[in-house]
Amino acid sequence: MQVKPSYIKKTIAFILLAVTVLLQVFFKNNAAYTEEVYSHGIYPSIAYVLSSVSAWVPFSLDDVFYVTLVLFLLIGLCMVVFRKLKLWKYLLFVFQTGAMIYVLFYCLWGFNYYREPAHQRFQLSQSVANDSVFISVFKQVIDHTNKSYTSTAFFERETGNIALEKSYRQMAAYLHLPRRMPRWSAKYVTFSDFFAKATILGYFGPFFNEIHINRYLTAWDIPVVTAHERSHQLGVTSEAEASFYGWIICVNSDEPFVQYSGWLYALDYFLYQSKHLETRAELIKQIRPEVVEDIKSQHKHWRHWRNAEIDKAASKVNDAYLKSNNIKEGIDDYNGVVQLIIDYTLQKTLIYGAD
Repeated sequence: MQVKPSYIKKTIAFILLAVTVLLQVFFKNNAAYTEEVYSHGIYPSIAYVLSSVSAWVPFSLDDVFYVTLVLFLLIGLCMVVFRKLKLWKYLLFVFQTGAMIYVLFYCLWGFNYYREPAHQRFQLSQSVANDSVFISVFKQVIDHTNKSYTSTAFFERETGNIALEKSYRQMAAYLHLPRRMPRWSAKYVTFSDFFAKATILGYFGPFFNEIHINRYLTAWDIPVVTAHERSHQLGVTSEAEASFYGWIICVNSDEPFVQYSGWLYALDYFLYQSKHLETRAELIKQIRPEVVEDIKSQHKHWRHWRNAEIDKAASKVNDAYLKSNNIKEGIDDYNGVVQLIIDYTLQKTLIYGAD
């Protein structure tokens, strides 16, 4: 009896899906093993191979993949409507396609969601939230931002990228980065207009290991957003952790504007988190006037682009995506960067003394 090819395809898809789900359960309950075997063992090789291919292509392969996928699904749906394809065959195609995407997503990058958290990797003690500690670090952030102020006239994207890569190499030991890091070339998001309306500044494409940034980023955004997305490429999944990587890479750069981008990024988060403070107005007065103007210009830029309905819809989708991938806080995880900066600053002060 000859086995039909369609049956073999269905069986393979089901087996691969089942194995992937079992691996998810295993990795989720064995973070140390995930860290050692996948994040520092298997994934770096996958990332290096994929990025070596995609880095040579000037446009986004991930975007092409997503568009092609949507077109195939729409064509199949039209064929069902016009009775050119049976509904059950279309649903089977959707299942098989979905299963393969699910398998590829986790095998190529997604298992990093189950690695050890940053506090554990960096041996950071998580401080108890209180206003005095927050204000102390906030003042340091203000001071560093004021001192690092650099005009956008001195920014060159290529110089910034070189500085970021140099900083990543210098911080590799502390950040526990793999010895062989993937190649990268930040590409513009194909649909930057739509992403700007959703206030999405960039994203990482796991299927071809590509870094994407929005073409409408302000000069202040470019270094830190690029560093943020680069961290995703290096296996960092949490948005708070990626923002922390982006910040620490920028502020440790020897390129002045890259440094300023990192400190301005941190300052913006601290300003948002300080809304409850009675002394907030006094703290804001300590910010250099040129820095205040940069923040105002940056906010004005994104208010111009933002579409409230698209932004809300994108936030809900992102929230659901993050929660389904072991990020319990969902989109609130982004604000966790403040906690990481505070704990890192406290540890640094404890070891080296105050700046």
